[in-house]
Amino acid sequence: MELKRNTNTQSIVKGLLITSVIFFHATMFSDLPNYTNVLSEFSILMTLFPFLMMVFFFYAGYNYVPGKRSIGQNIKRRTLQLLIPLVITFIVSTLLIMAIKVPNGESMEGIKNAVLYSLMSEPLSLMIGFPSNGVITFDLIVGLGILWFLYALYIVSIFFYLIIDYAIKKPSRLFSIIFGLLLIGFSLGQFVGTYLPYTVQCYPVVLAMMLLAAYLKKFNFLDRKVESKRDLGYIIINTVAAEAVVAGIGLFGYFTYQSTMLGALPGGMFNSRIKGYDAFISFGIGLLGTYAIHQVSRILNIVPVISNVLDWYGRHSSYVYLLHPICLSFIHTIMFGQRKMMGGATPYVYTFITIGMLVVIFLLIDFIIYKIKNSKRDKEEPVIS
Repeated sequence: MELKRNTNTQSIVKGLLITSVIFFHATMFSDLPNYTNVLSEFSILMTLFPFLMMVFFFYAGYNYVPGKRSIGQNIKRRTLQLLIPLVITFIVSTLLIMAIKVPNGESMEGIKNAVLYSLMSEPLSLMIGFPSNGVITFDLIVGLGILWFLYALYIVSIFFYLIIDYAIKKPSRLFSIIFGLLLIGFSLGQFVGTYLPYTVQCYPVVLAMMLLAAYLKKFNFLDRKVESKRDLGYIIINTVAAEAVVAGIGLFGYFTYQSTMLGALPGGMFNSRIKGYDAFISFGIGLLGTYAIHQVSRILNIVPVISNVLDWYGRHSSYVYLLHPICLSFIHTIMFGQRKMMGGATPYVYTFITIGMLVVIFLLIDFIIYKIKNSKRDKEEPVIS
């Protein structure tokens, strides 16, 4: 038996995980001004799915096709994909959040400080104590802070393209490079800092993950054929085992060391208690977690309604990622008047409304694109008289 593949499994995964990202940030918004509590409190979400960001990095390496483009072409393509959206999003997010916050009492000084804070990167800003007056717009920090993923992926991708073809020729060479990269990540976290400027501490770990993913693609690691019920059974057993290990590590870290978000790399940060060891944990959790969530999504393909919805939503995941802080700012400031009106249910309400807003936006955009394409097609078709 073959698992039906009516939709793109990676899009389903992205649809599931991007919702978790929204919830994580919604929790921060709903607990203002104590938003940092989310990093130190126990979270079942981050215990079960600490691999949120590593999955996206894994896919970036897994989707690499050897020989399809030259190194220069790949870097140029990544520049267009990541750097241009980064600049546009930085400008648009600043203007939109400013339009939301300033009429509701936010000072321009807070906006300016948030922009400078983000340009310097949060780790560097924290190191030098900026801003000294404490006036800063949190909404804009989140809106611009999420861009760390884009510039981290861009920088790491350059190194990836430079060495990937050389690295995957020999397994011994590949695993030596991966171990060396993890050792560098460990050393940075253990002896330099767990949260360094521009999140450089996580770059070696991300590069190691992308290299391994590209190598595993050769064996169709994520999408091996299911030809019998026994094959399906193995997938289910392996998926449950992988997720059990991930959750077990998270629970062990929390109850033994009071370490929250172990292996999660929030904003590229290593765990402050585990320090450099989090480089190895993040790598292992990223591999196991990607396998588990991908197999769950393959099975979801059997249910057309669910898979089609998640596939459509997941194909818009990059826009969801970039736009959701603006929606959260609007909800928190305009709709709720910066008041925690729903108690513990607030982050769930924020998440639900944000998803609703984004779905409406994407439906409108898709409808407009559909109309434009149909209009062009009608003009191009010859008139038969």
